[in-house]
Amino acid sequence: TVMFRAISISVLLILALVSSVLAADVTGKWKGPMEGTGADVVLDLKSDGATVTGTMSDSEGKPRPITKGSLDGGKISLTVASEYQGNPITLLVTGTVSGDTMTLKIQTEDGAWGTDAVVKRSS
Repeated sequence: TVMFRAISISVLLILALVSSVLAADVTGKWKGPMEGTGADVVLDLKSDGATVTGTMSDSEGKPRPITKGSLDGGKISLTVASEYQGNPITLLVTGTVSGDTMTLKIQTEDGAWGTDAVVKRSS
């Protein structure tokens, strides 16, 4: 059973390593139009394994901090501290990453507003 346990631990470590390698690397600047708004979404991201940090620029070009960001394979999830008409709001950004393209859904935390965007890596 000691041998079985050692093999099991080795397999789990290898699987963990493989899954972290397979996670997309989203580091860089991403830009694309938000549907129906006439504004671009600009993301400046850094990924470290499953953790994503950086900023998302608002419609006036002011960078807003990503307070929580995760990457699970090709799925990305970001929480952005932003503001609208002087009031603080939280934006939830979810979507998929495929190479240099992300397909995103951007919405307010309360679900009162939302839009879609396709952004491409520019650097």
